[in-house]
Amino acid sequence: MAGSEWTTRRVSVASLHLDRKNPRLGRETTARAPREIIQYLFEHDKALEVAESIATRGFFANEPLLAVNEDGRLVVVEGNRRLAALKALKEPGLIEGAKSRQLERLSRKIIDQQSISSVPVTIAPNRKATDRQIAGRHIGTPVLAWEAENRASFILDKLEEGYDNDELRDQLGFSLSDIQSARQTRAIADIARSLPLAEEVKAKLDNPRAKIFTTLGRVVDSTVGRDALKIEKDPDHGLRGTTDKAEFVKAFTKLVSDVALGKESSRTLNNSDDIKKYFDGWDSKDRPSKKKGSFVPADIIKGRSIASPAKAATTSAPKKSKQETKTVLPRDLAVRVRNDRLIDIRRELTKLKRDEFPNAGAVLLRVFFELSALDYLERTGELAKIVAQLETRGRLPYGVPTMKQLVPALTKIAKAKLSASDSNKVEKAIRYDAAAPFSLSELHAFIHQKTDLPGARDIWQFWLRTEPLFRLMLEDDEAVEK
Repeated sequence: MAGSEWTTRRVSVASLHLDRKNPRLGRETTARAPREIIQYLFEHDKALEVAESIATRGFFANEPLLAVNEDGRLVVVEGNRRLAALKALKEPGLIEGAKSRQLERLSRKIIDQQSISSVPVTIAPNRKATDRQIAGRHIGTPVLAWEAENRASFILDKLEEGYDNDELRDQLGFSLSDIQSARQTRAIADIARSLPLAEEVKAKLDNPRAKIFTTLGRVVDSTVGRDALKIEKDPDHGLRGTTDKAEFVKAFTKLVSDVALGKESSRTLNNSDDIKKYFDGWDSKDRPSKKKGSFVPADIIKGRSIASPAKAATTSAPKKSKQETKTVLPRDLAVRVRNDRLIDIRRELTKLKRDEFPNAGAVLLRVFFELSALDYLERTGELAKIVAQLETRGRLPYGVPTMKQLVPALTKIAKAKLSASDSNKVEKAIRYDAAAPFSLSELHAFIHQKTDLPGARDIWQFWLRTEPLFRLMLEDDEAVEK
């Protein structure tokens, strides 16, 4: 729900920017130019139908576009098809091919061109504030729904941005099953695009409306299909192989090719009986052998995939709490550095129950975080560099950096030493942003301003987001040795 800080006003269409992160645009969208995005939405997402509606009935003022201010630009995060239609109606030459002539005819139908020159836009404080509304409009609603792969990308992008499973469920309405399905869908798509396929098959995979991945997903969802391909579901990677990787690649290449070339479809692979009949018809040389082996999608996918982190990343990542505890800090957090004050505070925080002592817990957790950061930066030699820089600029009046002055260095360390998912979570938790929930800003405000103290769940959410950094600062062998 929009808060009081959301404003709605008329904005010039020319000054509005399309969203390169729009899930509709599929993979690798950041490189697309604005004109390419408009062309894509007209070719693949029925933007022409939207343009026809605007030309015939006008732009509905009761349905404003939704935008955020990023780098001084108003980026439309909800309503990209409408924005593309508006821009194309104003300038039909933006679109190539026959649709350009259709747009010229539609544009001439609009008597008052000023009516599409500026439109109502609701401006949200940041992207995170819009996530719930955007997710709700495109999943199970009359608004043109995202394809399975687009839906999967949205869910996994939210995880990378710092959402945890509980927040995806409570704030955006996605269940654990949805998250598992998203990883599997993304894994299937990324594996398929990494296979040694014929050019005509590759072209089919790049068509966002081909429904290929929906059919492949149906096969992988079935027990019969997984048994035939020698794979099983995996909560962290989407799927995991139980045979030699080369054997799976051989079999999956045939399946993908058959579906992409129309030899099989959602009609012929509609249920378990159909899928069994399909695999029973395979030649023995096409079937994956029962040769023992194990692999995850990252072992096959070319380049990075947000569906399946590489094995090296998962094995070297800091351990995480297995389950939620009732205390401010879990008992499995160890302080492996020679700092008696940190050891004592850690001991108290692993005994302090969040439900009974949320005020004391929040304040002491804030102190513990700052002391841990100072100790870590001093041990690694980074604190001296920070102090020297601040002294040169005359920004160290009390001889010790403030927490706010330490955050850039901590963020840089998190990005260098943690996985992308963990570093994003950490950055959201420690940067000073009054609009971000469960952040260091809020913990700081609880001490220095007259604001409400957090509840037990708020404290636990802050721990979950900062846990990778805490474990790096207090438990990491390399840092401890230094």
